[in-house]
Amino acid sequence: MEITSSNEKGSVIISEEVLASIATNAAKDVEGVSSFSNRPVDVVSTIRSGSLKVMSPVRVLQNGDDISISIYLNLEPNKKIRTVAQSVQSNVKEAVQNMTGRLVSKVNVIVAGIDFEDSGSNEPLQSEE
Repeated sequence: MEITSSNEKGSVIISEEVLASIATNAAKDVEGVSSFSNRPVDVVSTIRSGSLKVMSPVRVLQNGDDISISIYLNLEPNKKIRTVAQSVQSNVKEAVQNMTGRLVSKVNVIVAGIDFEDSGSNEPLQSEE
């Protein structure tokens, strides 16, 4: 998928990969976002496009002039999901609209998990008495 804008001077084509890159860069600037998760495989669109490329954490859909973005991410521990998700929505929407000049009608944030830090040892925690 690509977005095409044309006028009397010529045309501009923006690829889905560019939009996904803008969205991930905007989302990773939000406090509480730990990492990104690969989105589930959409078998139907993969078969239609004939592409078996690695699934990115961002899905971009265009319906007329509206752009809809879904982003899959993991949170840091002890962060409020609603607060982080709302910040990601506003950052992604603002970044894509500012850089492309196209209207973003919806930003879906899918929290795939929470990245807990690995303590590095497999021993159980012991309480001090």
